[in-house]
Order: sequence, then C-alpha cells, then structure tokens
Amino acid sequence: MAYKYIIMDMDDTLLTSKNEISEKTSTYLKEKQKQGMKLILASGRPTAGMMKHADALDLKNNGGYIVSYNGAYVIDAQDNEVVFKQTISRDDAYQIIDYCRTHNFFYLTYLNDQIIHDRTHDYMNIESELTGLPMKKVEDIKEVIDGDVPKVMGVDYVENIAKANSELNGKFNNQVSSTISKPYFLEFMDGQVSKGKSLQKLFDQINADFSEVIAFGDSLNDSDMLEKAAVGVAMGNANDTIKDIADVVTDDHDHDGIVTALEKLLNQ
Repeated sequence: MAYKYIIMDMDDTLLTSKNEISEKTSTYLKEKQKQGMKLILASGRPTAGMMKHADALDLKNNGGYIVSYNGAYVIDAQDNEVVFKQTISRDDAYQIIDYCRTHNFFYLTYLNDQIIHDRTHDYMNIESELTGLPMKKVEDIKEVIDGDVPKVMGVDYVENIAKANSELNGKFNNQVSSTISKPYFLEFMDGQVSKGKSLQKLFDQINADFSEVIAFGDSLNDSDMLEKAAVGVAMGNANDTIKDIADVVTDDHDHDGIVTALEKLLNQ
C-alpha cells in the first residue's frame, strides 16, 4: 500500500503532555515530508491555536493542510487560505448557550482569535493554556455573537460531560452535532461537520482518497477519521472506544507513538 497522507490529531496525540512536539517525532515527520508524504493536522482546536505547530513541521512548504474546530474550517497551509468552512448560526449558538446554562456548564466560543466567555469555572483556563489564545470575559456572550461561529464548547467536570454526551448521543438538534474532545470538553459543531466528513470533502477537491491515509487519534472526535483511514491508529493513551475502533494501537503521546507506528507501517 502506497500511503501518501499522515493525518494527526494534536492534543494527546501529536503533542506531548507538555503541549509540544517531541524532537524525535518532529524530525521523523519532516523526513517523511522530504520523501513525498503530506501531513494534515486535524484538531478541535481553533485555527490560530494550531499554526505554531503547523509552522514547526513546515506544512507550508510541503503541501500540508490544517483541519481546525473539529472540521468546521479546512485551511491550505501553503497560503493559509480557507478551503471551506461550515459554521454554526447565531440562533443555534444561542440554543447551545441556553443548554449549557441549564446544565450549569462553563461555555465558550471564539471571536477574533480570542476565547469569549461570560462565566467562571475551575476548568475555564484549560482551552487558553492549550491553544495559547487569550481569554476575554464579556457581560453576556450572546450580546457579542452577531453572526455565525465556528463552534461552541461546554466545559465541566468529567462525570457531567459524560452524562450529557450520552444523552445527546452526537446530536444536539437537526443542525448541530456534538462530540467529546477531552473528557471535560463537550463540543458543538455544524451537523455536517466532523473530522472525517471534512477530510472527505477536502479529498474530493484535491483528488485524494482515504485509502492513502494513516490517521492518528485518541478521543471520540477522532472516531470517524480513524474509521475512514486505510489504517486508523489509536494512541496508547486513547480511550477504550477509540482503541476498539482503531486498526492499530501504538505507544502513548509521551513516548513517540506516532513514530513507533509509522516505522512499522511504512516499512512493511
């Protein structure tokens, strides 16, 4: 099998517990690009929170792509142009916020590369710490949402997010879907958005195919991406659901699991 694309989730997959790409993994991925393979970063992160790592891997000069907000945006790394986007309407964003308020979740969205919120919570700063984007507290988040948003995220303790996720079962309403990216993050996107769906739409445009893909992930928002790939690889730190979906389970994100798997798969 001639694999052409390596698709990677970021948090807890490409990135270590220190929120960085290890030197070994970085060197290996750059070498694979020199050999003609292309990298795609696919994350729930906002686009701005992915660019530093895309630049570190030199996706710009090697035909790479960035899939952000769980697939709501797809970016061509060569020129940072948006290939396509699928966003949440203001009315649906309002409904999600009402849902989060009813469940006493912390909630946030994104505006001008800032994380917008109007509450406080023990976990409120995690997204900012992960992405490097600044937090901006407003009086009422609805008052600053004057159009579509890429996604809305509910944040709370693990048991509460797990219960809500189970009840929603992937669907908030007819226009909005939901998923978990981290155990305390409940993400809401346009109903036609997921990593797998958005990657398929990209591949249709660039004449590529999932049969050419090795994909890596660790969480529920990676599931359809791993299912579609020729080889879906779960990190050693992935949850059991993702391990069951995957074709291969590799080492964890703190022990260069991506390199471990690729060395085996590309040398068969």
